[in-house]
Amino acid sequence: MGATSGSVTYQEVTNTTGRVFRVGETPKQILGYGRWVPIMAAWLAMCLAGLLEYTWGALNGSLAAVHHWGPGPVFWAFSFFVIFESFIQIITGVLRNRGILSVRWATVAGGLICGIVGYGILATASSIWQAYLGYAVLGGIGSGMVYSSCINIVAKWYPEKKGWRTGFVNGGWAYGAVPFIFIIGAASSGGGASTMSPSTLKTYIIIQGAIMTVGIGVAGFLMKDPPKNWWPKEIDPLDWKKRSTRDLLSNPPALRHYNLGEMWRTPQAKWIGAQYALYVGCSLFGVAYYYGFAEAMGLGSVAAAVGFAGFSLADGLFRPVYGYISEFIGRRRTMIYAYSGNVAFQLLAYFAGSAHNAPLFVICAVISGGLSGANFPMTAALVADYYGETNNAVNYGSIYAWKALGGSFAGGVAALIMTGTLYGTAHFHWILGFFFGAALGALAALTLVFFCKRPTVEQMERAAGVKAASPRTAVA
Repeated sequence: MGATSGSVTYQEVTNTTGRVFRVGETPKQILGYGRWVPIMAAWLAMCLAGLLEYTWGALNGSLAAVHHWGPGPVFWAFSFFVIFESFIQIITGVLRNRGILSVRWATVAGGLICGIVGYGILATASSIWQAYLGYAVLGGIGSGMVYSSCINIVAKWYPEKKGWRTGFVNGGWAYGAVPFIFIIGAASSGGGASTMSPSTLKTYIIIQGAIMTVGIGVAGFLMKDPPKNWWPKEIDPLDWKKRSTRDLLSNPPALRHYNLGEMWRTPQAKWIGAQYALYVGCSLFGVAYYYGFAEAMGLGSVAAAVGFAGFSLADGLFRPVYGYISEFIGRRRTMIYAYSGNVAFQLLAYFAGSAHNAPLFVICAVISGGLSGANFPMTAALVADYYGETNNAVNYGSIYAWKALGGSFAGGVAALIMTGTLYGTAHFHWILGFFFGAALGALAALTLVFFCKRPTVEQMERAAGVKAASPRTAVA
């Protein structure tokens, strides 16, 4: 139907499968500035919120040593962080979809919770349970709110060319940590020590928390969602192939804007979640253990820091590259190739490290890092491609929740496999962990090959309980 928003007239167009497109408004008429501004703001927020995840591998050794907690409890903190960071996504999406919590305030609140509040508690923690509260619970909740807000805004503003832009915003989550990893490495090397002193550790954590809160807060004020079902007026939604983009031709628009229940009634949804959990386990194994593995193999703190920082840098920088490649060959094929490559390079990183070959380890770790991040932007874009952009905050949030399972694979379960103990100090059998991580990656690739193809019209009709009809347009 037609309507007027302020002084701008728009029309709502419905296609044959029931998808609604709101056409007529430009981004500048909605925002007052270009649609690239909220995307850049989301990128900045992701760079800072990702510090909780990507600096943990470099920071946890100092925490374990200073507080005498041992590696087991500290690695479980990472698993618990991933659980809270994962499940808050769908809650944030529901609140955002219902208009209870705007994307702006979700981002600002998330930065406050994970930054000065969560890290403030971690900095002053005297027991592992306080650390769990500050890092795992509050850090996970806050950073998850930021992630959910930022990753889904791309598809909403760029439904016709979301590929590399999703990867660009998502990449900040990984490479934003690089300068901080080097700072941790430098602070841990003073006086020949391999860990920070108690006072240095406390000061560093407080400063990082303050930086996160301030930076994410500034970014949040520049973020705003487009109207529901918004579509760029330059592309005819009923004949999008006539004047299309490269991305749309390789990744056609979803048949309709599925709600959460409709999405999960398609057979693909559970398999998309399963591949996500499996590959998260493979990917986060590197985040959690590469730094400690390099030090255990006697490669030196410099090689450990360079390898892990290179892992994080490549992890982030490769994400827009995957988005760009997917504009030519599709999201699913891009993911299959990246997953397969990471399986090989994760194992090569182990063999290089166990052979005490520091340069080769760094090379393999960096390449593995670049391949590790493919699932995050590509799954987000794939869910929007398959199920629409309007409800993507909730729909992708329900897929992202599977990261909790993957995080337990990468953290506590991997520690159990390598040490034989769930909680405590033990000797690490690194080969078991690396092969476990690689096996998860291989299973994720196979799941994509056989079970994650685009929903058909018949599957859509069964899931939504509707039949395809004639397209209709109403103009104000």
